[in-house]
Order: sequence, then C-alpha cells, then structure tokens
Amino acid sequence: MAKVLIIGSGGREHALGWQLAKSDEVSDVIYAPGNAGTAEEEKARNIPIDGSKKESFPVLLDFVRQESVDMVVVGPEAPLADGIVDHFNSKGYENIFGPTRRASLLESDKFFSFDLMKDAGIPQADSVKCYSKDESIRAINKRTTERGIVIKARGLTGGKGVTVCDSREQAFQEIQQHSGRYGQEVLIAERLFGQEFSVFGISDGNHVSPLEISLQDHKPLLDNDKGPNTGGMGAYCPVPFANREIVRNIVSNMMCPIVERMNGSRTPYKGFLYAGMIMTENGPKVLEFNIRFGDPECQPAMIMIKSGLFEAISEAARGSLSDRTKVEFNPGAACCVVLTSQGYPENYKTGLPISGLEEASKIEGIKIFHASTKKEGDKIVTSGGRVLGVTGYSQNGIADAQRLAYEAVSKINIPGGFSFRRDIAKKALLVVK
Repeated sequence: MAKVLIIGSGGREHALGWQLAKSDEVSDVIYAPGNAGTAEEEKARNIPIDGSKKESFPVLLDFVRQESVDMVVVGPEAPLADGIVDHFNSKGYENIFGPTRRASLLESDKFFSFDLMKDAGIPQADSVKCYSKDESIRAINKRTTERGIVIKARGLTGGKGVTVCDSREQAFQEIQQHSGRYGQEVLIAERLFGQEFSVFGISDGNHVSPLEISLQDHKPLLDNDKGPNTGGMGAYCPVPFANREIVRNIVSNMMCPIVERMNGSRTPYKGFLYAGMIMTENGPKVLEFNIRFGDPECQPAMIMIKSGLFEAISEAARGSLSDRTKVEFNPGAACCVVLTSQGYPENYKTGLPISGLEEASKIEGIKIFHASTKKEGDKIVTSGGRVLGVTGYSQNGIADAQRLAYEAVSKINIPGGFSFRRDIAKKALLVVK
C-alpha cells in the first residue's frame, strides 16, 4: 500500500487526490497544504506546509522522509518551475512526479516552447518573439490583419497571460498595459480560429501515454466568452468534435515528438503533459503546452476516470510506461462549473461562510471539489477567488451532466452570492443537437 503526497491547495489537487485515493494500492493521501474539502476526504489529511512555496522545499522533504512517503505528485506549475523536483532529486529522493526546472520551461517560457515546436514541425500559430515594447509595437503594426492578433506573455501567468485582440488599436492599448503586469517579453502571434480543447498525457521521459478523453475549458469570466481571462470558469468532457482517435493522433504526432526532442537534448520530460489545442479549418494546432493538469479541466477528467491513474503515474515515475499502460474512463460525460467570489479576478472578499454544500453533495452524480476554502471553527469559508468546482457526472451524456451541475450550484451560496458562468458545456450541446 502506497502513501501519496499531493502538493497544492486547489481544485486540481483535490480532484487528483480524490481519484488516487480510489486505488486499492493507495493507503493514504496527504495534501500540502490542501483545503477544507481535502481534509474531509477518505484516506486523506492535510499538513500545514505549503509545498508550492520554494522556501518550503527542505521542510517538505524532511516530512516526506519522516513519513516514508512512497510518491509525491506536484499539482501546480509554480513549484515545478522553481525546481522542486531538482531539489528532491539532489537530496536522493526520486519518487517525485513532475518535470525538472529545465523541462518546466515548456510552460514557463513561451519562447522556449515556440522554438521547440518550430524545430519539431508541430503545427502552431505563426509568431514572432519580442523582447521590448518597441519590438512588440512594430510586430503588431506588421502582423495584425482584419482577423486580429494575439499577445502571449513569456512567463508564468496563472493561465491569464494570453490576450486576443480584435484590432491593431486594441493590441496597442493592451501592450501598453501588458509590460506592467507580465513584463515586456511577449510572443506576437497569429490569431487562430476554431473550437479550443485540451488533451492530457502522462510522460515517463521517453514515451507519452494518452488520457483518451478531450476536454474544453472556459477561460473568459462571462457567458459567451466575454470579459477578462481567468484561471478557468468551468470545463466539460468529452468534447464532441475531438474523439479518442483525434486524441491519440495529437499525442502521437504532437506530444511524443516534443518529449523525444527534449530527451534528445538532455532535458528529459517526466510528468503530466497538457496540450492546449484549437481545431482550425486546417486541422488541430497547438496553442500551448503546460506542465501539469489544467484547472478546472482536471475536475471533470478525474470524475470520469474509472481506474488506472495511480498505476500509470507509478509506471511513469519508474520510467516504465508501456503500450499496456491504460487509464480507463467511465461512459457518459462530466461538467464542472466554477463558483467564484464576487469581484474575481480582481478584488474580492475572503472569509465568507459557504452554505448548502451538504445539500448539494447529496445529489447523485455530484462531486464538489474545493479550491479556495478553509475551516474556521465549524464553518467552511472562502479563502480566494475561485472557490469551488461543482462537478456533475452522468452516464447519459453531457446534457444530463450539465443539468446536475447547475442543480447543485443552485443550492450553494455565500453572503452576496457567488459569480459563475451559466453556459458551461453550451458548445457541446450545440454540437450534440
């Protein structure tokens, strides 16, 4: 029986740990630091160490050794980019699942990933690297068409560093503000059109085993994809226009070449691998690669998994993925609606008591994954912007999964009310109809 430590405190980490705990091979799931929801899960406990902070790496490693933890799984991108895997490995602990600092450049440096995809011949948006505001202005002037232009920040931005501009004027205005938020180094990219979706894989440094299900995130704050970008307002799976064959082809022809190329350049990639995709009129193209599960895409993905995740992670950590490695999925579909504090993603209150969680959880097919929550006495209160991922599963398909999710949402509240989108999975329903 294995003891697993999950690093992180969000909905992604809650969902990962909840799914891993279902394995008969797992005895304990420990969250560092977790949230109010993770503390209530079967086989689970939280520890007061924020494993996502660089200064916590030494004390976290001491805990791992004292507790004889068999496997460490890193949820967020920040500790990976800060070198948590390198730190653990350098002290002789190898059973930590995630890419090294150098391999994490695939997400933390848009210039690195752009060059890597270009060298590997991976379909992506035509782009130019800009190192200053003046270079960006020149690129916007030259490359903006009637279809618009896209600005991508170079570093980590919590999923908020991409701005789609409809015009040259909008791009100029954005670039003036952009440097203050994310710095002056950006990719000025061709604007691609089509439905976006996500594909996940698990890499052992040599191979990538696909999770054979596609997902669709909803980044903009408001219905119909309006408003500012967020960390994600909801997600569903599977995506009707990206079936298992398409997922396998993306893994084989876009993800595997990246891992092989990184391995060949002595930057082996081991960990979860995320491909943000867009289905253009010329076929699928990569929008970005990430070094971890998406959030909130992880939540519906985890509720859809029937078995095999822990086994796949264990094999990948040992560098022994094979064609027999397979994560099995339940039939049907899942829909996750994110509830946020009023004012997110800018200014919002914390410490607000949440009501209705128990009533919503009684609905068959519902799982509520906590993100920014904590316990205060006998109450669960908000502790951040994205608070809950209310996730519905139905073997009858996406329409029923969506119905269940919004039924549960209607029962949960805070003073002043939650903000949420009311059109999660709407695009899937239009395709299905």
